[in-house]
Amino acid sequence: MNNPTRTIGFLCLLACLSSCNNRDKEAPSVSITHPAFDGENAAFGEVIFVGFVCLDDREDGGIWRAEIRSENGVNVLASQAGIWAGRGTDTLIVPFLLNAPTWSTSTMTLAVLADDAAGNRSAAFRTFDYTGSDDLPETALALTLEDDGSSTLFLRDNPSEAPSSWTGLPASHTLAVSSQVLALGHATDASVLLLDIENGDELGEWTDLTSSGTEPLIRRVHDLEPQAGFLVVHAGGLVAITTSGQLLFERFSEAPWSPIDAVFDGNQCVLWERNEATQSERLRSWNYQTGAAGPIIPLASSVHGIGAVASHSSLASGGVFLISEEQGLTLCDAPTGMLDDLCPLLGSGELGGGAAIGVSSGDALFVRDSNICRQSVSDVTNGSVWPFDGTVKGFRKGADFQAWLSLNITNTSSQIWGWPEAGGAPELLWDDLPANTVDIAFVTN
Repeated sequence: MNNPTRTIGFLCLLACLSSCNNRDKEAPSVSITHPAFDGENAAFGEVIFVGFVCLDDREDGGIWRAEIRSENGVNVLASQAGIWAGRGTDTLIVPFLLNAPTWSTSTMTLAVLADDAAGNRSAAFRTFDYTGSDDLPETALALTLEDDGSSTLFLRDNPSEAPSSWTGLPASHTLAVSSQVLALGHATDASVLLLDIENGDELGEWTDLTSSGTEPLIRRVHDLEPQAGFLVVHAGGLVAITTSGQLLFERFSEAPWSPIDAVFDGNQCVLWERNEATQSERLRSWNYQTGAAGPIIPLASSVHGIGAVASHSSLASGGVFLISEEQGLTLCDAPTGMLDDLCPLLGSGELGGGAAIGVSSGDALFVRDSNICRQSVSDVTNGSVWPFDGTVKGFRKGADFQAWLSLNITNTSSQIWGWPEAGGAPELLWDDLPANTVDIAFVTN
């Protein structure tokens, strides 16, 4: 005769063994999509974008944690955490503002860890070379376009010292700096000259033989945010090139559309175009890593400037903002094509065409009449306005501020002003530049 107690105990043992055998023992997979390689350069005040994908074998999802660690690989300097629901994720983008003045120059480790619901963990790692705030170069550059068809470059390492200059450069109207390499965009030709910023040696050149139409054929040169190199907006489209002029990425505009400028929103490269015949404008975008095209985004009204922020306080999605008279401040989610009108703009008066930039703290800087406006990218209008005398020629990013080049009211000289990332009042960075100064740049890496 069977013992009921023994039978119940045996069944419980079987249930326990069955439960143990069914326990999830497989860790989720983690893959980092950006940075795509070890050794990326980053510096104090910059934003590093971390892209990664998590995948688990069960449907109950898990949690992730992205960390930046010091050179010993142990001390966590910065971290962000979140939850994914379901078996897998699309690429998650996590921005880190590298704004800690106590961090020393070193090689640091980016770690992405993922835990599933059963507690299994996986991790992926990247290293990047970080330059601390105390070691950031302070070189400021100013480019002039001379009447004789040449350009002069002024370089200043210290505000208390007289600047040095390079004369007889090709006629150029736009410049950028990346990894000690200077890129000069020609004022008429569709070419970009690359020079060693230490000695002026020529390192390479990029030329597009297909560009034609309205000059300048090189519309704008920016440093390439995902890696060392340059983003060149030209009359035929845009390209990303290395610091020696090798092609990394290329996309073309179709007639009658002509490029105006471009910004990066994470891995998404967003191009602003205009149809001169109809005066209509649109945005196009591509994933810089995969090359996948985003939707074409028609714009209902003329835009006076575009920029990008890593984060903002609006409930809307996206990182690209548009400044326009009719719509005010508009947020664009480039991968989906979604446009959200946020709020009216600060101040009053005419907007300055093409002059806008994003501040890492989530603000937009733009020109309105005789004011520089710093406005939060949010659903409610707030910010501050600073009056000035002169004409703003453009904005550029500095090490810990957003700077602009201004021609003063008498048209006899130019000045460089900057608005610190942390806020406060704008500062005069460089006075008494020549009136024919056309662009500025800063050595920040």
